[in-house]
Amino acid sequence: MKKVTFAALAALTITACSSGPKFQVNGDVSGADGKMLYLEASGLEGIVPLDSVKLKGEGTFSFKQPRPESPEFYRLRIDDKIINFSVDSIETIQIKAPYVDFSTTYTVEGSENSKAIKAITLAQLDANQVISRLRKDYEDKMISDTTYRNKVLEAANAYKEVARKYI
Repeated sequence: MKKVTFAALAALTITACSSGPKFQVNGDVSGADGKMLYLEASGLEGIVPLDSVKLKGEGTFSFKQPRPESPEFYRLRIDDKIINFSVDSIETIQIKAPYVDFSTTYTVEGSENSKAIKAITLAQLDANQVISRLRKDYEDKMISDTTYRNKVLEAANAYKEVARKYI
Protein backbone atom coordinates (compact mmCIF):
# COMPACT_ATOMS: atom_id res chain seq x y z
CA MET A 1 0.00 0.00 0.00
CA LYS A 2 2.85 2.39 0.83
CA LYS A 3 4.37 1.77 -2.62
CA VAL A 4 1.11 2.71 -4.35
CA THR A 5 0.73 5.85 -2.22
CA PHE A 6 4.34 6.91 -2.91
CA ALA A 7 3.95 6.28 -6.66
CA ALA A 8 0.71 8.28 -6.75
CA LEU A 9 2.29 11.13 -4.79
CA ALA A 10 5.33 11.17 -7.13
CA ALA A 11 3.10 11.22 -10.22
CA LEU A 12 1.00 14.03 -8.74
CA THR A 13 4.13 16.06 -7.94
CA ILE A 14 5.52 15.65 -11.47
CA THR A 15 2.17 16.61 -13.00
CA ALA A 16 1.81 19.64 -10.72
CA CYS A 17 5.31 20.87 -11.58
CA SER A 18 4.86 20.48 -15.31
CA SER A 19 1.42 22.09 -15.47
CA GLY A 20 2.33 25.43 -13.87
CA PRO A 21 2.79 28.74 -15.68
CA LYS A 22 5.30 28.61 -18.52
CA PHE A 23 7.16 30.92 -20.84
CA GLN A 24 7.68 30.05 -24.47
CA VAL A 25 10.50 30.77 -26.91
CA ASN A 26 9.87 29.99 -30.54
CA GLY A 27 10.99 31.04 -33.97
CA ASP A 28 13.25 29.80 -36.70
CA VAL A 29 16.90 29.56 -37.65
CA SER A 30 17.29 29.61 -41.43
CA GLY A 31 20.09 27.64 -43.03
CA ALA A 32 20.54 25.36 -40.02
CA ASP A 33 19.03 22.09 -41.25
CA GLY A 34 20.39 19.23 -39.13
CA LYS A 35 21.98 21.50 -36.48
CA MET A 36 21.23 21.19 -32.75
CA LEU A 37 19.71 24.25 -31.05
CA TYR A 38 20.00 24.46 -27.26
CA LEU A 39 18.00 26.45 -24.72
CA GLU A 40 20.17 27.23 -21.71
CA ALA A 41 19.72 29.18 -18.47
CA SER A 42 22.47 31.66 -17.58
CA GLY A 43 22.63 31.69 -13.82
CA LEU A 44 25.02 32.40 -11.00
CA GLU A 45 26.03 28.74 -11.04
CA GLY A 46 26.93 28.98 -14.73
CA ILE A 47 25.19 27.76 -17.85
CA VAL A 48 22.49 25.13 -17.29
CA PRO A 49 21.13 23.16 -20.28
CA LEU A 50 17.33 23.08 -20.32
CA ASP A 51 16.23 21.67 -23.68
CA SER A 52 17.37 21.05 -27.22
CA VAL A 53 16.01 20.33 -30.66
CA LYS A 54 17.50 19.12 -33.93
CA LEU A 55 16.47 21.67 -36.55
CA LYS A 56 14.87 20.50 -39.78
CA GLY A 57 13.93 22.21 -43.02
CA GLU A 58 12.95 25.80 -42.24
CA GLY A 59 14.58 25.59 -38.81
CA THR A 60 11.45 26.18 -36.75
CA PHE A 61 11.66 25.57 -33.00
CA SER A 62 9.58 25.97 -29.87
CA PHE A 63 10.64 25.63 -26.25
CA LYS A 64 8.42 25.85 -23.16
CA GLN A 65 9.83 26.13 -19.66
CA PRO A 66 8.42 26.89 -16.21
CA ARG A 67 8.11 30.61 -15.51
CA PRO A 68 11.02 31.83 -13.41
CA GLU A 69 10.24 33.14 -9.92
CA SER A 70 12.11 36.36 -10.77
CA PRO A 71 13.54 37.74 -14.03
CA GLU A 72 16.25 35.43 -15.36
CA PHE A 73 18.70 35.31 -18.24
CA TYR A 74 18.60 32.60 -20.88
CA ARG A 75 20.30 31.91 -24.16
CA LEU A 76 19.87 30.03 -27.38
CA ARG A 77 23.02 28.30 -28.61
CA ILE A 78 23.84 26.67 -31.90
CA ASP A 79 27.44 25.48 -32.27
CA ASP A 80 29.48 28.33 -30.72
CA LYS A 81 26.93 31.03 -31.60
CA ILE A 82 24.76 32.52 -28.86
CA ILE A 83 21.70 34.74 -28.51
CA ASN A 84 21.11 36.08 -25.00
CA PHE A 85 17.62 37.04 -23.80
CA SER A 86 15.68 37.45 -20.58
CA VAL A 87 12.37 36.18 -19.26
CA ASP A 88 10.38 37.78 -16.48
CA SER A 89 6.92 36.32 -16.89
CA ILE A 90 4.85 33.83 -18.84
CA GLU A 91 5.65 35.71 -22.03
CA THR A 92 6.10 34.30 -25.50
CA ILE A 93 9.32 35.41 -27.15
CA GLN A 94 9.87 34.98 -30.87
CA ILE A 95 13.41 34.86 -32.22
CA LYS A 96 14.31 34.57 -35.89
CA ALA A 97 17.89 34.32 -37.08
CA PRO A 98 20.01 33.13 -39.96
CA TYR A 99 22.50 30.45 -39.00
CA VAL A 100 25.44 32.32 -40.56
CA ASP A 101 25.06 35.50 -38.45
CA PHE A 102 23.04 33.91 -35.66
CA SER A 103 24.42 36.06 -32.82
CA THR A 104 24.15 39.44 -34.54
CA THR A 105 21.38 39.63 -37.14
CA TYR A 106 18.53 38.02 -35.25
CA THR A 107 15.18 39.66 -34.54
CA VAL A 108 13.38 39.35 -31.23
CA GLU A 109 9.70 40.07 -30.49
CA GLY A 110 7.65 39.79 -27.32
CA SER A 111 10.25 41.04 -24.83
CA GLU A 112 11.44 44.62 -24.56
CA ASN A 113 14.19 43.50 -22.16
CA SER A 114 15.50 41.05 -24.75
CA LYS A 115 15.56 43.82 -27.37
CA ALA A 116 17.63 45.92 -24.95
CA ILE A 117 20.02 42.99 -24.39
CA LYS A 118 20.49 42.76 -28.15
CA ALA A 119 21.23 46.50 -28.48
CA ILE A 120 23.76 46.41 -25.63
CA THR A 121 25.42 43.25 -26.97
CA LEU A 122 25.77 44.70 -30.47
CA ALA A 123 27.18 47.97 -29.10
CA GLN A 124 29.73 45.98 -27.09
CA LEU A 125 30.72 43.96 -30.16
CA ASP A 126 31.13 47.16 -32.18
CA ALA A 127 33.33 48.70 -29.47
CA ASN A 128 35.44 45.54 -29.25
CA GLN A 129 35.98 45.50 -33.02
CA VAL A 130 36.95 49.18 -33.11
CA ILE A 131 39.36 48.74 -30.20
CA SER A 132 40.93 45.65 -31.80
CA ARG A 133 41.53 47.55 -35.05
CA LEU A 134 42.97 50.48 -33.13
CA ARG A 135 45.28 48.17 -31.16
CA LYS A 136 46.56 46.64 -34.40
CA ASP A 137 47.12 50.08 -35.95
CA TYR A 138 48.93 51.21 -32.79
CA GLU A 139 51.12 48.09 -32.67
CA ASP A 140 51.93 48.58 -36.38
CA LYS A 141 52.89 52.18 -35.53
CA MET A 142 50.20 53.58 -37.83
CA ILE A 143 48.74 55.83 -35.10
CA SER A 144 50.26 57.74 -32.19
CA ASP A 145 49.79 57.09 -28.48
CA THR A 146 47.51 60.09 -28.15
CA THR A 147 45.35 59.11 -31.13
CA TYR A 148 45.12 55.53 -29.86
CA ARG A 149 44.01 56.63 -26.36
CA ASN A 150 41.48 59.16 -27.70
CA LYS A 151 39.94 56.72 -30.17
CA VAL A 152 39.69 53.93 -27.57
CA LEU A 153 38.00 56.37 -25.22
CA GLU A 154 35.56 57.38 -28.00
CA ALA A 155 34.67 53.72 -28.67
CA ALA A 156 34.16 53.05 -24.95
CA ASN A 157 31.98 56.13 -24.56
CA ALA A 158 29.85 55.16 -27.58
CA TYR A 159 29.21 51.77 -25.95
CA LYS A 160 28.42 53.36 -22.58
CA GLU A 161 25.95 55.74 -24.22
CA VAL A 162 23.96 52.83 -25.65
CA ALA A 163 24.13 50.89 -22.37
CA ARG A 164 22.95 53.92 -20.35
CA LYS A 165 19.69 54.01 -22.32
CA TYR A 166 18.78 50.60 -20.94
CA ILE A 167 20.58 50.19 -17.63
